[in-house]
Amino acid sequence: MEEGPGHPLGGIKNAKPITCTFTLDDEDLKAVTDELGPGVIKGRSYSRSMPYEGNNTVTLQVDEAVALENLYAEEEVPPALRSVLGTRSLAAALEQAGGLAPAEDSDYTAADVDLFTRAARQRLGDSASAWQRAVRILRGREPKFFYFSNYQNLPGRIALTDLNGQEEPGASEIQTARALLELASTTAGAMSAEDFEERKAELEAVSNDLTQQVFEYWKQNPDLSVEIDLDKTTVQHPNGQQAVASHLDIRVKDRRHGFTNNFSARSTGFQWFFSFLAAFSQFETYPHGVVVLLDEPGLSLHGRAQADFLRFINERLAPNAQVIYTTHSPFMVETARLDRVRIVEDRGPDTGAVVTQEVLSVTDDSLFPLQAALGYDIAQNLFVGPDNLLVEGTSDYTYLTLISDFLKEAGRTHIDERWRILPAGGATNIPAFVALIGTNLQATVLIDSTPAGVAKLKNLTNKGLLSPKRLLLTDAFSDGVKDSDIEDLFSPGDYLKLYNAAFGTKLKVGDLNGTDRIIARLTRATGAPFTEHGRPADALLRKRDTLLPGLSETTLSRFEQLFTAINDTLT
Repeated sequence: MEEGPGHPLGGIKNAKPITCTFTLDDEDLKAVTDELGPGVIKGRSYSRSMPYEGNNTVTLQVDEAVALENLYAEEEVPPALRSVLGTRSLAAALEQAGGLAPAEDSDYTAADVDLFTRAARQRLGDSASAWQRAVRILRGREPKFFYFSNYQNLPGRIALTDLNGQEEPGASEIQTARALLELASTTAGAMSAEDFEERKAELEAVSNDLTQQVFEYWKQNPDLSVEIDLDKTTVQHPNGQQAVASHLDIRVKDRRHGFTNNFSARSTGFQWFFSFLAAFSQFETYPHGVVVLLDEPGLSLHGRAQADFLRFINERLAPNAQVIYTTHSPFMVETARLDRVRIVEDRGPDTGAVVTQEVLSVTDDSLFPLQAALGYDIAQNLFVGPDNLLVEGTSDYTYLTLISDFLKEAGRTHIDERWRILPAGGATNIPAFVALIGTNLQATVLIDSTPAGVAKLKNLTNKGLLSPKRLLLTDAFSDGVKDSDIEDLFSPGDYLKLYNAAFGTKLKVGDLNGTDRIIARLTRATGAPFTEHGRPADALLRKRDTLLPGLSETTLSRFEQLFTAINDTLT
């Protein structure tokens, strides 16, 4: 059932660029049950679309007959009256009850009709149906959306009289200042007390509190601290009267160089970060159900400062609000949480913009920020310590990290935490990686057992750049599958679960002929070369909570043997 006028298909009024689909939780269902009784909502899906013009479109499955039956049972409506009013819906029964006059020999009375009418009107309220009533209840429980493309930086000097009032977070520089005081658990009045000692104590307490909170996340210069001061100036009015105006001055002290300057004189990046922390800390006090939408945040920040910004989002905002942001910066991509990434691609005028979860199968231009993020992560890891595990690609990285974490939680053999797993982007790149690392930073290499890749790496062992014991081939862990790939560590049934989840197919083990590589068997079964290795790995990443617990003991034991062999190469 939908709300809103119908429009001709293909018209701009009929276009719905945004649809939000929510899963109703137990509290949502209870809110409807409290008003309309149990069993009225069918399923847990609720969605609302925003068209360019016209009314919103809401999709919700409501059983109108159940809502009516609940009222019948609760008000103990006589069966004879129920028969007259029908069982279709509350609205239909209420309309039928209008002007209904029972005959003298009826098994119900006018009082029964009046009681039902009043109860039905009370239950529906201003709504025309149980569906509309349920929608209005759920609309009131939707999360609140806050969209920010830009907001005002915190001013370095603030008139106390300007701090009265309230706006949405980030709406203005004065609201950011109000948020700053709230962050420090103080008020303008407390900091402008007449008594010197009281005023000074409050200003110092606020300065210390802000310094602690801001520099918990700003790690670029630990020698900075925040100082809040009060400046009183005499103002001459046109009528000749004088008044005292008070201003808060926000200053930043640089202990390294022994001076302070006004907050507005600091770098653009520091001003942005400080203002963001102040403005958006207000979401910590919002009730459950806030979605913060940020458009290209942190553009003025150093790469490392962007990492600090992400940490603030994860640790301070995310527990109380869902945060969605757009970015082109590789420093704003968390390589350890690629499951959170969605890529937006412009696929031309016929298709338009497409949002996809398939991060491993998009065009090079769309993938570039992810590639840059992974490249930066690899570059950082290469020189952190000696324990580097080189694998061919991102699918190998995904399988190893996810299954290792799963086995670790189960108290079983997993990859030692000293390892840094580095995808090289293909077997042909691994020799260059090993040469780059050199002999001072030893690496262990895990590679598929195809002859071409093995031959190149054995040349490295002959040159002394790679110890033979540090070259691990998947054949040793795939139970006799010759020239195996990492996919052959999965039992055929387990890998087909990943394959089917990735491609929407329904292949069974019986559809595969032979005992050679699973990739070769899939090629024969489908009649097309299998090249998209990343798709099943991406499916495991996306659906880890359901696919990982379903892995067989055969698969888990093979990976345990591999992890044992990897760990045995540690020096």
